[in-house]
Amino acid sequence: MDAGAPKPGLRDRKRAETRARIEAAAVELVLSDGLEAATVDAISERADISPRTFFNYFESKDAAVLGVRPKQADEDVMTAQLSNVDELDPVVAVIHVVMATMGITESVEAGLHRRRLEIIRRYPDIVAGQFAQLNARRDRLAGHVSQILARRASRGGETGPDSQAHGAIVLALCASAVRSAVLDWAENAETGEDAPGPGIRDAEVIEQRALALVRTTLRRLA
Repeated sequence: MDAGAPKPGLRDRKRAETRARIEAAAVELVLSDGLEAATVDAISERADISPRTFFNYFESKDAAVLGVRPKQADEDVMTAQLSNVDELDPVVAVIHVVMATMGITESVEAGLHRRRLEIIRRYPDIVAGQFAQLNARRDRLAGHVSQILARRASRGGETGPDSQAHGAIVLALCASAVRSAVLDWAENAETGEDAPGPGIRDAEVIEQRALALVRTTLRRLA
């Protein structure tokens, strides 16, 4: 944590602990009993919460399994990316938005990353469901992406995008690249106890793979 950042209060810490407990329960249930058996009720029971509380943190069981951020957290993600947009390549900023919205972050504990990797290997269709949730947020996220592009363009003295369509196109390209990168990561990464990649490395691998895919695609279209 940044030394200058305010420490989270008791309420925030308790929410973070509850969220982590739900995620761990969801992942453990899928690995031990299978995806179908890991219902919201079963996850809630293992996490020692009510199903009603579960939906205060996650929109579905798949979201809990993969750590997908709730819709209300999108604004936090965008605020962070907009504050860094002057330093970041705009494509990198958009990839960060997609990854953070989908719960692919550097802060996730390494063991949890590896267990999720095993789930994606066993149930690759869960990734499609994950991105269906991203698609449901498309309009709002596309608006945010348009802001990133416009701010970057204005910094360079250029005319920024004149509609949300530009943001939607860039978002779709970056989201497709992240999806391909996640599936490639799941297929090729090591999962044993001696695997070299902790959680932070996994996120970096996905980001770099997605970025390479976007840049290669743009070069071929030029």
